[in-house]
Amino acid sequence: MTNKQQRKKAREAVLQALYAIHLSQENEEKVLRDINERYNFDSATKEFIDELFRNTINDRKVLDAKIEGALENWDIERINVIDRLIMQMAICEMLSLKKYEIPYQVTISSAIENAKKFSSEDSTAFVNGILDTIHKTL
Repeated sequence: MTNKQQRKKAREAVLQALYAIHLSQENEEKVLRDINERYNFDSATKEFIDELFRNTINDRKVLDAKIEGALENWDIERINVIDRLIMQMAICEMLSLKKYEIPYQVTISSAIENAKKFSSEDSTAFVNGILDTIHKTL
């Protein structure tokens, strides 16, 4: 698997882990361990997963504030859970994982792919619009 494919799978795994925590309030360490056991990621990808997962959880309030700032006539509580988690992850990646030198276009494109795969067709334009607005303020 190429590095690009690894990151794509890594983002999907982190999204699934964040969703699992949202649903079950399960222990974060256990969820992270489960992901690493389920997938055969290399050590660099595991580090990326660990950072994206932990930072998204730890910075949730800041990430939500960024999302709220980009919303027009919309309340953050009305956003479906998957879309919100996808956007939190993407913003986190753009803010906190700069050492990976991932172009913002790649991060946003990946978020759109995840919205297409795990949410609804309508979500793609919404996620794209919000993330595009936010990236311009970073």
